[in-house]
Amino acid sequence: MRLFKKNAPAWPPAWTYDAGAYIWRFVFSGGGHILGEARDPVRKTTTFFCLGEHDGAVLWEGMRSDEDWWVGFEAIENTRFYLHGFRKPDMPQHLGIRAHDLATGEALWRNDELAFVLARGDDVIGARERFSGMEFVRLSAEDGSVTEEMGQDLETINALRGILNEEEDFRGYRYPEPFSQEHPAFDSAAAHVQSLVDPAQVIGNLDVLVEGSLLLAAWHEAKEHSEQRPLLRQRFAALSFPRAATLYETVLLEEADAPGMDSYFLKDTQLLYIQNRQVLTAHDLNGVT
Repeated sequence: MRLFKKNAPAWPPAWTYDAGAYIWRFVFSGGGHILGEARDPVRKTTTFFCLGEHDGAVLWEGMRSDEDWWVGFEAIENTRFYLHGFRKPDMPQHLGIRAHDLATGEALWRNDELAFVLARGDDVIGARERFSGMEFVRLSAEDGSVTEEMGQDLETINALRGILNEEEDFRGYRYPEPFSQEHPAFDSAAAHVQSLVDPAQVIGNLDVLVEGSLLLAAWHEAKEHSEQRPLLRQRFAALSFPRAATLYETVLLEEADAPGMDSYFLKDTQLLYIQNRQVLTAHDLNGVT
């Protein structure tokens, strides 16, 4: 396997954010914000943070709900985001709607009786469970007040869901693909990929993305030899393509139990990935040398 030189990277991160706990998920608002959910599995605590999408500036962080662990993210719509609780601990059914201001994280209103269905514009749709089926309620996104009892109007709900799906903006996202002969850049990139890693040493997929003059790759390798299932080390590297000059290399995860997928992606002019489960890292594509 190729040995990496410990010289200064030609393409260092543009910014990083350490959440101090596992970054469970992060989403883009569509208006220049990144909203993140961080969980500490030992302390059983959940916090939320908000960053500027383009520079990683911390707008706010450490926001906690009244429930430490049994809480999660539902959606972002306009200037608000919505969290949920759970019907019962250890059960998957969501219950409760908690609206927060995206710019500050401040709690705006909550409804503990309804489960979140969707949010669009000035409306939030919630649902309550009845013996006859689910009943839907339209709420004001401004203050959570009930504006319409919708009954079991599933047709309207499905229509709204269809509109949301059509409005979902996936432009600007690019994802890696497992490297094989079916990969769109296989012929031009195969030799350069092999200069990074011996495919025989890869456990799971070798995820590769070619973007202009940039070749990105991530893979898992055995951290130590063992007759039992070994721990894995997940690595990442970026090359200038087709010169095959290494621009950046790092370990994404030192101890993984099993290979993971989609460990990095591109959005607009940034490469993003999570390092050591808790550091969100971004590279500026415009800064590639």
